[in-house]
Amino acid sequence: MRNVFVSYSHRLDQDVVDEFRRKFGNDKMVFSDRSLENKDLSYLSDDTIKNNYIRPQLRLSSVTIVLIGAETGGRWWVDWEIYCSLRKSAGNERNGILGILIPNKQHNIPQRILDNPDNSEIITMPKSAKELEDAIERVYLKRYHAPNLTRPLRQRNSHI
Repeated sequence: MRNVFVSYSHRLDQDVVDEFRRKFGNDKMVFSDRSLENKDLSYLSDDTIKNNYIRPQLRLSSVTIVLIGAETGGRWWVDWEIYCSLRKSAGNERNGILGILIPNKQHNIPQRILDNPDNSEIITMPKSAKELEDAIERVYLKRYHAPNLTRPLRQRNSHI
């Protein structure tokens, strides 16, 4: 069971993410969820959220799952989380990136995933624990490839 960080657009996709975690997370033994708990951190500065909440959780994970809906590719937090997942630094190994297309929604795939096919994979929503476990293992093995991080970080959100 791999340690996983889940990245997504909170505004539109929270319900799908909650269901995904219930179906496959810690209790189901498919992955160990190292994501942030679903709580309001909006009163904190971006730097505080990054340094005290997200980076420590990313360091504890080896795979980042990006649940892809209509706004995901345009969210600057998602772009930053993918960037940090791919960047190897002191105390932080790279993560493999698994993009999962949310059913019955438009899909705005983050460009940083498309820039890094050697480090990532995109699949449809898995129907079984075995299907998800296999995909997590495939991207875990891809985390050793050097990523393309030349794209500037997104500075703001865009909307469809």
